[in-house]
Amino acid sequence: MKHNDPEHELKRLFQKVEPSGTDLQDRIMSLIHKESAPKERFIVKHRVGVLLIAGLLLTASTGFAAMNYQSLFNDKGDVLLEEKPLTADPVHQLSQEEQLRLGRMNEIWMNEIKPGEAALIYVVPNNPHHQFDIRSNPLRVENFEQLSHMVHVPGIPLSQKLSGASRTYTFQKASVSMEYKQDVYELSDEKKEALVQELRLQAQTSGQDHALMPVPVTDQFWLSSMTYVSGQNEISLSIMNNKDKEPLIASYDEDLNTTSRKIKIHGQDVIARTYGGDVTELMWVYQEPKTKYAYHYTLGVREGVVPLEELIHIAETLIPASDR
Repeated sequence: MKHNDPEHELKRLFQKVEPSGTDLQDRIMSLIHKESAPKERFIVKHRVGVLLIAGLLLTASTGFAAMNYQSLFNDKGDVLLEEKPLTADPVHQLSQEEQLRLGRMNEIWMNEIKPGEAALIYVVPNNPHHQFDIRSNPLRVENFEQLSHMVHVPGIPLSQKLSGASRTYTFQKASVSMEYKQDVYELSDEKKEALVQELRLQAQTSGQDHALMPVPVTDQFWLSSMTYVSGQNEISLSIMNNKDKEPLIASYDEDLNTTSRKIKIHGQDVIARTYGGDVTELMWVYQEPKTKYAYHYTLGVREGVVPLEELIHIAETLIPASDR
């Protein structure tokens, strides 16, 4: 009996590299619709990248390491984020039966789980191994005070306004996904089997082809994507809370023609990744000293034309000075 690890799967899907320009959760959902299946430990890179036009980054405040794949480390030299080509990870080929089950699961996920909620989903047809999935939908937040209570990074407060070199960007909206209170994938096999039997009985009793079981969430976020606007320009700031104490693996599709370089901002390494030579995002990691949780930041352009220098200026207001 196999089950899809929800939180780890979504965190992997968070990293699958694409150019910015659409909402983070929309791209995650789109990708999961296609790839929602048990995967090897591979983290995708959605919104993890930067705007890098080679000549423009040669300023007094930045430096380069010209390699296609980069890694970010903490002060002890431990890897926090590692970039790899997508071909470095095996891709699970779905059987027709798996595709049918996952397609139905995705329909239930989109139609029956409300924003801000999570649930176990058990689909009866095309499920000989009795798999269940856990899925959640992010909560849309338009009130900054509410967002500040939900998305908290110790020592790094959220900003309602982000200051660039030439203009100020004001918070417009955010999507927030919260941690689950219980990781059902850490339960014993016996307890997992009991869950499956309960879900199967629920489906049988209701006469439906599936069953749902609510999963409580905590007051701790694991992923948030925020939009800031100035006139016709929109920028995105995403924060992912990685509590796993393991490095994230950012796997890039080589067909996207991406390049990656490191720059320095306030003494901290920042990855600048360019897509096709004209779309760039900035990535960095803040490791909270007490908990050692790694908070992965991505700053990019969602709409309009925002110069690279503007992104760097904004990042300078967000990144604390490094002790290194």
